[in-house]
Amino acid sequence: MSRKLEISILLLFLFLPSALAQYTTETLELTIYEDGYTKVTQIIIPDEYTVVVDIPLMGKNIKGLMIRDENNKPLLYKLNNSLLSVYFENVSTIMVVYYTPDLTSKERAVWSVNLTSDVPVTVNFPENAVIIGLNTVPLKIDKNKLMMPPGNISISYIIESDFPLTASDSGGPSTSPTTPPQQGTRWFFYTIPILTILIVGGYLLFRRQPSESTKKGVNLPLTREEFQKKIEEMDLSRDEIRVLLYLYDRGGKAPQAEIKDVLRIPKTTAWRMFKRLEEKKLIKIYKRKRENWVELLF
Repeated sequence: MSRKLEISILLLFLFLPSALAQYTTETLELTIYEDGYTKVTQIIIPDEYTVVVDIPLMGKNIKGLMIRDENNKPLLYKLNNSLLSVYFENVSTIMVVYYTPDLTSKERAVWSVNLTSDVPVTVNFPENAVIIGLNTVPLKIDKNKLMMPPGNISISYIIESDFPLTASDSGGPSTSPTTPPQQGTRWFFYTIPILTILIVGGYLLFRRQPSESTKKGVNLPLTREEFQKKIEEMDLSRDEIRVLLYLYDRGGKAPQAEIKDVLRIPKTTAWRMFKRLEEKKLIKIYKRKRENWVELLF
């Protein structure tokens, strides 16, 4: 990027209204390390005709910040506290990577990760981590990787290496004639996350059972990957695909106002887009408790 272009972009940013700094988060992934540091990887798609986006970072203590475009080329940026401004031209995808200790906290042997997100979040835990508490049911579980739904996210976990070794573990003489008690203790910690997921999951499913927004959402006819592939083959705009994927992640239904606010879609644009999707028989719009709801049609 030439020096003149950099100056032009900076001057343009000073005079453009902040409402033009629009983008969509495509993926958000966290990788948590044993020392509590978290690697944040966020893939965003800037809106058309946008030359700058303002991205709030997930913490004030930021290390190793890296911003690249789809060709892995570095982009010009400015960091003001936890607000990241990225300047660019003719870029379709922006990858933001950084490390922060601000997402985790520790009390004795128990670690906690807490955050709020408008999109689903993939959280990778260390191999020796044992999850012992969740505030909501994950969308997907794959070994030590969880995909959490949008909203407030709180996960408690322990690191096995944080527990002191017994004499027999460290190679010294053991005062116990057998090892089953140690094995029993180890398996006890593994049963905690299983029981937590079952209890929390059962409670949430029971509590939400009467809700119209989730009755059909738990039995969607297509997997997310199949659904995404299907709609990407259609003649749909990027915003229309975002709306349909958001509806899928919400169980197939959501309030129209919620979709507009979470995805940052202007009111007039949202109205026209919902009408187009309804005409294509991909959604249906109906009134419920004095507000418009949107439901996927498969």
